[in-house]
Amino acid sequence: MDEIERRSHERRQDHDTATQITEAAALQRAFGSDAAQRFLKLRGIGDQLAQDLLIENYDRRQLARRERLASSN
Repeated sequence: MDEIERRSHERRQDHDTATQITEAAALQRAFGSDAAQRFLKLRGIGDQLAQDLLIENYDRRQLARRERLASSN
C-alpha cells in the first residue's frame, strides 16, 4: 500500500467514525450516554474513546448554547 492509498483509507475511516459519532450524539440526546456508548462499542470504538468523544461533543454543545444565550441578551 503506497502513501496515497494509506491516506485515502485513513480519511475514509475518519469520515465513517465522524458519522458514527454524530449518530451517537443523537442517541445520547434521545436515550442517554449509556445507549450512545453501547452504540459506539458495537461499532468498534472503545469505551474510553467513546466516553471522551461524547463528553467533548456534549461540552461543545453546552458552550454553543451558552454563547447563543449570551449574544441574545
